[in-house]
Amino acid sequence: MASVGQKVYAPGVAVSEGNGGLQKIDLKSSHGSEAEIYLFGACVTSFKVPNGKDLLFVRPDAVFNGQKPISGGIPHCFPQFGPGPMQQVSLHSTSLSTTLEIINTDVKPFSFNSALHTYFSASIAGVSVKGLKDCKTLNKDPDPKNPLEGKEEREEVTFPGFVDCIYLGAPSELILDNGLGDKIAITNSNWSDAVLWNPHLQMEACYKDFVCVENAKIEMAQLEPKQSWVAEQKIELV
Repeated sequence: MASVGQKVYAPGVAVSEGNGGLQKIDLKSSHGSEAEIYLFGACVTSFKVPNGKDLLFVRPDAVFNGQKPISGGIPHCFPQFGPGPMQQVSLHSTSLSTTLEIINTDVKPFSFNSALHTYFSASIAGVSVKGLKDCKTLNKDPDPKNPLEGKEEREEVTFPGFVDCIYLGAPSELILDNGLGDKIAITNSNWSDAVLWNPHLQMEACYKDFVCVENAKIEMAQLEPKQSWVAEQKIELV
């Protein structure tokens, strides 16, 4: 049954007022999984699997004022954080899929890059990411303006301190161990790169509780007039 203030548009789909008075969509599957999407920025802020665990994380300093992007969940970066095109979101029993479509409605071509800045709930001391071995890296630590080029030699990437690294030519599937007893497959179509980020002591209040594993398009893509670009991401408990 919908709570007071909700409008139900279809079985398992309801619209209600969320934090800061922003409108949000609540999804519930017949298998017991749930998702929450804020219309501002098309930001997915929660994905709960049937056992009640939320696989996503929203930072305690997140602002819900309709002016700044929501810091957490699955915000998309195109052409910036915050307001932007709506993603298509599909909810299943143990998985959540998002599809981002960018359409050039202009009469001249334009170039862009994009990413899904996904925050996963985690215990950072136990976090590892598998699947990035042999990828070309652009390490933004210590100087984000002059990333160091290299090659990932580890089978599993861990987070002993500050991490901000781009992986070019990333595979279509990564496996995240969130340090909380869960393994999550992160699969994608048409996201060519990946980014790992944890701020460590730059965000002392919450860095231990999340990790960002992002699908990205780092190199510029060009769209001709009337052309579109579509990329998909699926996160699934395995």
